[in-house]
Amino acid sequence: MSLVAGRYAHRAAALAAYLILALAAVGAAPAAVGAEEWPARPIRVIVPQPAGGSMDANMRAMAESLEREFGQKVVIDNRAGANGIIAGELLAHAPGDGYTMLYTSNSFANNQVLYRKLPFDLLRDFAPTTMLANLPGYMVLSNPQVAARNITDLVIVAREASARGEPLHFGSGGVGNSQHLLGELLNHRAGLQLVHVPYKGLAPMVTALLSNEVQLAFSAPTVVLPHLKTGRLTVLAYTGPHRWPGMPEVPTVAETLPGFTFEAAWHGVFLPAATSPALVERIARDFGRAAQAPKVRSFLETGGYVPVTQTPAEFRVFLEAYLREMAELMRIAKLSPE
Repeated sequence: MSLVAGRYAHRAAALAAYLILALAAVGAAPAAVGAEEWPARPIRVIVPQPAGGSMDANMRAMAESLEREFGQKVVIDNRAGANGIIAGELLAHAPGDGYTMLYTSNSFANNQVLYRKLPFDLLRDFAPTTMLANLPGYMVLSNPQVAARNITDLVIVAREASARGEPLHFGSGGVGNSQHLLGELLNHRAGLQLVHVPYKGLAPMVTALLSNEVQLAFSAPTVVLPHLKTGRLTVLAYTGPHRWPGMPEVPTVAETLPGFTFEAAWHGVFLPAATSPALVERIARDFGRAAQAPKVRSFLETGGYVPVTQTPAEFRVFLEAYLREMAELMRIAKLSPE
């Protein structure tokens, strides 16, 4: 090989090496830029409840603070029905890019033990992200036409109504959710025959209670406080371990039925399982900061909720234990998976 040819060969080899490195850098750039730029567009938060329910109200109260954390618009997508299964399917088929997430409650998780066949698995198809709020108890509510002002009265009135062949009906936000289980437990513990009527969310359930379509229901204080103040609904008791500080005059159910407590609800966030662990961690931190903002904390606490923050790992461990507890609760309430 001539000296000149050797120089060209050397230059060609150097150019080829340079091109390979340049192409490799170009190929790697989009992933790096994409990771740095998230979020680059509005974020969709699915809420498996109509507007007006406690989940929806809490998410909307958090949205402004969350938008500051994300630096993007938060779009709330209300997808009610089938106790959250419709919303769950949407999330299960969403890409794991961090732009679609689910803000839901324990009622959604209950589906895992309520149904033998689901279009998704809670711990396989989703990435548990964080718990944000806990509700220590529910208000036990009645329509004022029911001649009861406490749990003792309710037991008497409900038994008399059943003996006449006109049992009292209680509403819930869907089959297998926490209100449904609570009503069945009350039947079990107090020897009642209350009849369950499911609705597509808490808002229509409260409407049914106001019109006496159902005579009893269980709800977070947030949703019903205005109706309690105007006398359109009657509160009989609170299911938490202690009286609710917002209405300390209302007794707990346990004061009449010893040992009867029912932790009403928790709210949490899920992402598609394909979401990267690093992004799940970041979204958990952003939601945690949003929920702890003073304005949001005040809203949650006024409604009877306790703000909570968990890491994704902590939330997953909690869910595993929760599902075991719900399976046992269903056994006690004599509910079999469908």
